Amino acid sequence: MESQGRSARSTLPVQADPVSSLPVENLSPNRSLQRGLMILRCFRPGLGALCNMDLVEKTGLPKATVSRLTKTLVNNGFLRRVAGSNEFRLSYSVLSLAHAVMLDSQVAHEALPLMQDLGEDRSINVGLSVRDELEMVYLHVVYGDSSRDSRRIEAGHRKPIEINAVGRSYLAALEKNEREALLRRCAARHPEDRWQRISCELDLAFQTFEREGYCSVVWNQATESIAVPLILTEGVFVTNVSFNINDYSHDEAVRLFVPALRQLGRVLQERLQDRALAACAP
Repeated sequence: MESQGRSARSTLPVQADPVSSLPVENLSPNRSLQRGLMILRCFRPGLGALCNMDLVEKTGLPKATVSRLTKTLVNNGFLRRVAGSNEFRLSYSVLSLAHAVMLDSQVAHEALPLMQDLGEDRSINVGLSVRDELEMVYLHVVYGDSSRDSRRIEAGHRKPIEINAVGRSYLAALEKNEREALLRRCAARHPEDRWQRISCELDLAFQTFEREGYCSVVWNQATESIAVPLILTEGVFVTNVSFNINDYSHDEAVRLFVPALRQLGRVLQERLQDRALAACAP
């Protein structure tokens, strides 16, 4: 299993999150609304303020369209102008929307204490994520390994779906047609030679998932992430653990953490079912 597991995991550099574009089949009849949402998607943690030209480059929209949309978003409280500049930041009203999402998600609510138990018990970091277009968005991250505070990922952090363990685990859990449609969109944002390398890594990851039910990736040279999907009523979520490869061998991590993540998923599903039954009771 050592040779199989290590051949299937990839070592990848940390990259800036790309901006995802919507597929043609998802185009909305209301193009102005859709384009406004494209503008909002451009603002990511760590990017800071963006000007109209930044947004033109990220969306491919005409300058006049971007200028009109940012003015509308400012007037409606979704963007705010940076004093003394031509740049914009997300408005605080967006935070209230994110807070409403988290409060309304039974999955996020029930998963957190289970993640905390696992993280504290094993002194590892545990994450819960879900797909948004071509990226995985973290809903919760529990830090049981205090030695890695300098590399914290917080709720709301996004990662490209094709190059990390949580994304590959999500893709592996999909029906073949749905997975291939997403991968075609992913391929369009990479140079051909780079996509060939990523595609080979994906094939190995999917083979490992078929045999053993998880995906793993080594990143930042010394951190490995192992991820397992959760297929729930609300959709497909992914739990993962991350750890320093000097603390655990790949085989030891798989032996300890894959069953733990599966158990977390089973308990979570039971709690969600109990909650649903209680809600239906007279």
